[in-house]
Amino acid sequence: MTANANGSSRSGAGDRSRRADAFCDYTIRSSRPFVVPDAARDVRFAENPFVTGSNRIRFYAGVPLEIEPGLRLGSLCGLDQVPRRLGADVRGLLDRLARCAVERLLQSEDRYLLSRIDPGRLDRAKADKAALAIAEETLAQGLFVLHYQPKIALDTGRRVGFEALLRLKKPDGSVLGPATFAAALHDPILSRRIGSHVLKSAVAQAQAWETAGVDFGHIAVNVSSSQFIAFPGSPCLVDEILAATRSAGLSPRHIQIEVTEGVMLSEQGGDIGVQLEALRAAGFIVAFDDFGTGFASLVHLKEFAYDQIKIDGSFVRAMTAANADYAIVKAIIDMAMALGKKVVAEGVETVTEFHALRELGCHYGQGFFFGRPVGASDVRFFPA
Repeated sequence: MTANANGSSRSGAGDRSRRADAFCDYTIRSSRPFVVPDAARDVRFAENPFVTGSNRIRFYAGVPLEIEPGLRLGSLCGLDQVPRRLGADVRGLLDRLARCAVERLLQSEDRYLLSRIDPGRLDRAKADKAALAIAEETLAQGLFVLHYQPKIALDTGRRVGFEALLRLKKPDGSVLGPATFAAALHDPILSRRIGSHVLKSAVAQAQAWETAGVDFGHIAVNVSSSQFIAFPGSPCLVDEILAATRSAGLSPRHIQIEVTEGVMLSEQGGDIGVQLEALRAAGFIVAFDDFGTGFASLVHLKEFAYDQIKIDGSFVRAMTAANADYAIVKAIIDMAMALGKKVVAEGVETVTEFHALRELGCHYGQGFFFGRPVGASDVRFFPA
């Protein structure tokens, strides 16, 4: 049921009624989600015709579709005929779906919207629309591929594993980076499909290397917040990872899971922590990726379920030229070691950075200094 601008609303059954009776009218008055766990026990709705009539609505959850601050055109909502409590994971999903709906509205080039929206916002929406179309087509044609960047033990120089990085391989053989399809990685449905593809591809590659008898160590894969949401009829991320690795006959030590600050601090962060702890209990290594670029605090360092901290490459690249960045890298390494965590430095590009990190006690490094991301066929293994 969505509230219309003309003062009426349309229910799921298709009838029209007064806007004052519409649940969505409450939603679009604010920029925050509006939830009614049990309408029959809520004084605002106990006598509402949608509650007492044939619709018999008992539960409502809506998120406003806010095009610009203060400009709300409607809502994205869920209804049920039984009372419900809305978990943080579903609340977060509704919020992300609402943001996607807003972007799709912007991309529709509706004349009313065109007359009211900032041109720059509209240009970004058009670019995102194109990126989503590219990602959909790429998935359908099987053109998403993984490139593998080596991860090195800084004390021995030995390669201990790889990070799987998503690339788009065009029919002409050229390869494009994630900037081409970045919008798809923020779309809750599409990013989930892409994440599943990455996981399956990485597991298949690990199985192939294992069968060939090469010592590749592990493959690390990044997971998005949408992959942690359990949809009815589909497995949660833990079950998906366990099923994929067991089917391939892989030990958990061959697959590592990387999660960014943004994912850990998302709306369903509590449930993410539970799932990550379950993965760790099953023997998987979990890495806290891009540390230092978001809003994680020292409190989060001890609260989250993880084994490794990955220092963002922006700090590593600046550490030999700026005292402040050197101090940040040293502090992260010292804290991680005090907490019993391993540290991976990203973006290592020079021998000076390599030596500085090794002297600070950093455990692992990855970056162009050790090797650029390449396709699986270009990875070289040498006899021990």
